[in-house]
Amino acid sequence: MGSSYQTVLASGELDDVRAGVSASGQRAVIMPVGERRWAVVPAQEDGVYAETEGLAARLSVGGPAASFSVFDSDVLVAMLFRGGAAYHEFLSDQSFLMEGWDDDDNEVLYDMLGRPYLPDDTPPTGPFGADAAAFAPLGVGSVDEGELSAALRQGARDAVEWHHAIVHALKFADARPLTMTYDEAAASGLGV
Repeated sequence: MGSSYQTVLASGELDDVRAGVSASGQRAVIMPVGERRWAVVPAQEDGVYAETEGLAARLSVGGPAASFSVFDSDVLVAMLFRGGAAYHEFLSDQSFLMEGWDDDDNEVLYDMLGRPYLPDDTPPTGPFGADAAAFAPLGVGSVDEGELSAALRQGARDAVEWHHAIVHALKFADARPLTMTYDEAAASGLGV
């Protein structure tokens, strides 16, 4: 069994990030990852999953933000936000599908972005949304878009390693907080 976690990357002033987290009503640990960049790690509501998209949207009012979700080290989903609205989505493996059923009890398969496929369909493979220009505003200083593009397209590693490569390419001083669970973040002593 692999790792699963959900985190938010927020940019802006710490006081604004704290106010946004407080207004969300979610319990979270805020940790620095670079100049005016913060990992926000919310508590899991059911011990397994924490809602991050609404939190990232709220925090993006002060600057770009992203929600990251890793599921059992198999797949990474990132949603990018600006001004309170989503502007880009990333999925590390489009062929990773979950079972579901439609209103008529027919089996339907869904990718982690919620796109449906019939059981006989062949979904695309590889990453979706591997656009370095969309991710670059989240980084610190001058981000090398070639390095970031390679990190977004790599595909050879598990989702945790893939996420590490992406946040490393965004030039964060310490990317570890973006790959922690709430319990790990709370125990780390890095919260501000």
